[in-house]
Amino acid sequence: MDDLYAVYVIYGVVKYGGGLTSESSAEARIGKNLLIEPDVFEVRDVSIPDPLYEFACYPLQREGEISANRWSNFYGFGLDREFIEVVHVYEEGDASGEAFLNLEVMNGELWEMHDGWIYMMKPLRK
Repeated sequence: MDDLYAVYVIYGVVKYGGGLTSESSAEARIGKNLLIEPDVFEVRDVSIPDPLYEFACYPLQREGEISANRWSNFYGFGLDREFIEVVHVYEEGDASGEAFLNLEVMNGELWEMHDGWIYMMKPLRK
């Protein structure tokens, strides 16, 4: 995780499926930041103090296999990987066991899949 702590900026958005978010709303997020630090996680208007992070690797699905996880490769993006690296972000004390947010790690960048859009982020230089 240490290599992923940084401020990231959304530099691009790509439509991958249906959703209620309009193209103009998705594109309006370009230039917005996401913060991953040991003591705080911030995205959109949400700030999570003392977040819990889990770094996981998932195998690529073979053709015909159905998985509960639908990462970007399911929709035809990020196909040139041997496995899928994901950062799961949890709120401390959340008893649901569900991650607040899942971020795919792609060549030092982060991808967030949300409401039919992939938000691509690159780290800002510190």
